[in-house]
Amino acid sequence: MLYLGEGTKEKVGLAMSDAYKQFLNQTHSHLDSFAESLGKLLACPITIENKHHHLLAYSEHGEGTDSARVSTIIGRKVPDKLIHRFWKDGIMTALNQSPEPLVIAGIEEFGLGRRVALSIRDGANGVIGYIWVSETIRSLTVFEQQWLKKVAVKASGYFSIYDREHLKPTKEEKLWKIITNTYTTADLPASWLSADTEKCILMVDLQNFAENLIKVEQLIQSFSSIYMFDGRYFIAIFVHSTVAEPVGKVHQSLHNEIPVACGNPFTQFESMAKSYEQAKMMLALKKRFKDELSKELFYFQAGAMRYIVPYEEKAYVMSKHPALRVLEKYDEQNQTYLLKTLDEFLKKDGHLAMTAKALHIHSNSLQYRMKRISELTNLDLKKPNERIGLYLDLRNQGE
Repeated sequence: MLYLGEGTKEKVGLAMSDAYKQFLNQTHSHLDSFAESLGKLLACPITIENKHHHLLAYSEHGEGTDSARVSTIIGRKVPDKLIHRFWKDGIMTALNQSPEPLVIAGIEEFGLGRRVALSIRDGANGVIGYIWVSETIRSLTVFEQQWLKKVAVKASGYFSIYDREHLKPTKEEKLWKIITNTYTTADLPASWLSADTEKCILMVDLQNFAENLIKVEQLIQSFSSIYMFDGRYFIAIFVHSTVAEPVGKVHQSLHNEIPVACGNPFTQFESMAKSYEQAKMMLALKKRFKDELSKELFYFQAGAMRYIVPYEEKAYVMSKHPALRVLEKYDEQNQTYLLKTLDEFLKKDGHLAMTAKALHIHSNSLQYRMKRISELTNLDLKKPNERIGLYLDLRNQGE
């Protein structure tokens, strides 16, 4: 999706052209004039934003304007859905962590053409804005990409006090910084930094439940002050002495069919990026294992299901236990239900009475089936490793 512009340290061998030198030495009356002159020099449309993605200045459209740029200009701000995509793809993290230019491939579904972007910095204040160069007409040379770093330094001088400080970061920006582990202590309430509180990320999948967005927001905002909706997922951070209490209330208040999941609770904010990834994985697991995980919420509650995906990714464990094929073949030939019986027995952790009840059979019938399973397979179901392996095999979609 993205890669850093080539940070060459080699001398270009040729003196900087008069036009590029002149631009760096030229004084502009305001940021609009600065952007217009830069656009003419590079023959590319230029957009300049503050650190919260509000539009500050832009050059003439020319022939290089795409729909994403038009939307930004009309709305005076980068569309939220595009900001979310930039964070998901690691673009904002890269721009915030490095002054190097970033080449960004086009994102067709958002009407975004190829770009070169870089951050505008102001000493101890860090990132104060961004320059976006559209490459829909031409591509910048490596020299031009590196020269833009000097342009960014010059651009910082045209940012007003309002541009630098007045606009506070949005809830969305704060949350993205938290779940990408790029936050600073200034982004967070002091009380949240206490090691005495638990923190976790909660996610609600609204892909098929968009009509519940307002209800979800109203519910979550009574427990969390930092949250966002990225177009599909409602994401929030919960901070509490014991997070199980508030997230449990959210879970209970939503319709049973609306998927809700949490990453594990941690005491350190550095672990929120991990909690976010765990919440996403838990949603995927709950979608796949509806019966086993329908009532579970936290990632750690997924138990053995947490190991299914890495288990499947290992080629040497993709083959299931041969005993399962023996039972499957026997069932086909004799119209029996030994494989289903074994599966239910493992689900009920070897509890015979509960297994018989789930299968709607008499305990004597279950005893006979279990004896037949043992005769056909020589399985030793008293061994924990064998039982766990069979349980995972029966949940594994691989062959």
